[in-house]
Amino acid sequence: MTNIDIRQVRMFVAVADALSFTRAAAALHVAQPWLSVQIRKLEDQVGFPLFFRNRNRGVVLTRQGKAFLEPARAYVEAALQAGDAAKDIRGYQALSLKLGAPDFSAEIPARGALLDLFVGRYPRMEIEIVNAWSAQLLDALLDHEIDMAFTVGPFERAGCEVIDIAHYRWAILAEHDQAAEWGDDVPLSALRGRQVASFRRNINPAFYDSIAPRLAEHDIEIVALPESSLCGIRRHAVRTHVPVLISEWHAQSNPDPDLTVVPFREVDFTFALHLVRRENDDRPAVRGLWDVARASVAANLDKKFVSSVL
Repeated sequence: MTNIDIRQVRMFVAVADALSFTRAAAALHVAQPWLSVQIRKLEDQVGFPLFFRNRNRGVVLTRQGKAFLEPARAYVEAALQAGDAAKDIRGYQALSLKLGAPDFSAEIPARGALLDLFVGRYPRMEIEIVNAWSAQLLDALLDHEIDMAFTVGPFERAGCEVIDIAHYRWAILAEHDQAAEWGDDVPLSALRGRQVASFRRNINPAFYDSIAPRLAEHDIEIVALPESSLCGIRRHAVRTHVPVLISEWHAQSNPDPDLTVVPFREVDFTFALHLVRRENDDRPAVRGLWDVARASVAANLDKKFVSSVL
């Protein structure tokens, strides 16, 4: 049997619901004789009668027609959903998304994996990524200067909705000789009385304040990095011999043969990567990335890199 014509199936459902060719023809905006011909063609194709036609009893479904109705209705609904999906995809092709992100986040595995999924689903979506610190990005988001933002650290901003994309353990970037004494991970207590370099508080106060007390518990002194770019961080670690507070995901991207990334043993010493949008912003491009992110998190995106305890 050849593929069933969806238009004829839609007409069958309309007649079955109305139990009248006249009413169904009016609802479909077609002539009744032509509708009758289409139903006859469908009956010929499926190989059984769908209706009893009796002037006294009106239109009545046959036993086969009753059995065919629900699958036919599902077929029509599926066709409508496919049409809606195609319409949405066509709409996305003409859209753009202005996305904020810290520059270092380009190396975070979860961010890359999420954007790869998004671009794969909407290949014609034009994406512009604006780099700034998380606090600045949230200001830009609320000022409608960007559409969405990736941020890191504690999230404290009214008027926004947030998805936690991934959690990563804090780690230390250190020279091989220093790291050799720690092994595969390092307890905070092993750094007691030492200095650790980190970003300045004014860059992200809430983020800094979530880290500093934990280090202070072990008498670890924080010294400010003069430069927060990844290249600057690596140069600082080699030049000063002071280990740098960094994330475990750097182990995947550290190109320096003289440096090693060692995660902290404390598995609760972590931070989050967020995707943020304005409250109730349901524009197509924003909704597209939001839906992909939500589905990806539900499917445990980036299992390879997220600490196994989270």
